[in-house]
Amino acid sequence: MATLAEEFQRSWLTSVIGLGLFATGVWLLTWNEGRAVHHAYSLDETYNNAIVLNPYEKLQPELDGRVIHISGNLIIDEPLTEPDYGISIQAVKLKRRVQMFQWVEERTPRDDDESSAGKYNSINDYYYVTEWRDKLVDSSSFYIRHGHENPREIPLKSVTYIAPSVKVGHLLLGNEIKHKFNDFVEVTSDERPERRDVKLHMGIYYHCNDIWNPEVGDIRVQFSYAGAAGEPVTIIAKQENGVLVPYKTSKNHKIALLRHGNLNINQMFSAEHYDAKIETWKLRGVGVFVLYASSVCLAKLLNIIVHQTPILSNVISGEATAFGNVILAISVSLIVVATAWMFYRPMLGMGLLFAAVSPFLYCMMGVYNAAQNTHIN
Repeated sequence: MATLAEEFQRSWLTSVIGLGLFATGVWLLTWNEGRAVHHAYSLDETYNNAIVLNPYEKLQPELDGRVIHISGNLIIDEPLTEPDYGISIQAVKLKRRVQMFQWVEERTPRDDDESSAGKYNSINDYYYVTEWRDKLVDSSSFYIRHGHENPREIPLKSVTYIAPSVKVGHLLLGNEIKHKFNDFVEVTSDERPERRDVKLHMGIYYHCNDIWNPEVGDIRVQFSYAGAAGEPVTIIAKQENGVLVPYKTSKNHKIALLRHGNLNINQMFSAEHYDAKIETWKLRGVGVFVLYASSVCLAKLLNIIVHQTPILSNVISGEATAFGNVILAISVSLIVVATAWMFYRPMLGMGLLFAAVSPFLYCMMGVYNAAQNTHIN
């Protein structure tokens, strides 16, 4: 069997990639678990400090600095408007999305059968189509620029308006909380705009002569809103001078929770913990996959290390298999996860650590039982 150095020289590129993937996987899992632990700790701290406030009670200045749980309907004093289009809606946000009709270049590679010396060269075929695009397409970089020129700028910009005064009960919502309203609903107005150069079709406003045959440079505008007045919401945040702002925990995490509907405090935190778990498990899956890829790249080196180490060679026998790589990736991942949770939830951390080493304990028990049977015989 080749030595570790000889095998590394033969497969140095694969080994370097494997080591890089291993470092990346461990870093990703460590960062993810640290983030999950701190977020869980911050949610628990916020829950322990939160008090339930009746939205119909008057403003209580003595509660400044406290974490407030409040549930009620959105109160918006003034509507958000777009006079040129006849739009007026009482909502937390009003978004204007602008698109321009532009040339778009498409490139398709193909083999040149007529190349000299019997060799095939890859060449590109260029096609030009017109599409509605949110961002300006730079036509100066096109392969064929003549006849496919786009305007140098979009005359009307996309923008999101935010209502200056939004309340739940007698408390104003701070900007950080208003920015959390992102469930946009399209405005489906049938009111014709006063401007004659603007045409309305299916809730979209067209700046063009013919909506069925637009020309390059024509624009269209679509409106949507989020957080309509009267909509029930539940918020958990800190009261500060009559305004709801994020609560800064002892871990320097800012917590400001917003959900639609009337939810009690337990429902709010249960939903937040659930969403955090889903996000954490997604990244855990990525981390395990990266470690599995690392173990595949390092399989030959790991085999040499195992066979040259007496203790490991007695516990692990045979060549590396896909199943063994999966077990190794999961075990390393569980060790990282257990280390992160050990201090916050010791029982959970100990359980994960035991699960991480259980495959090796099982192999060691098998070796021990085999040795005992041999000794008896």
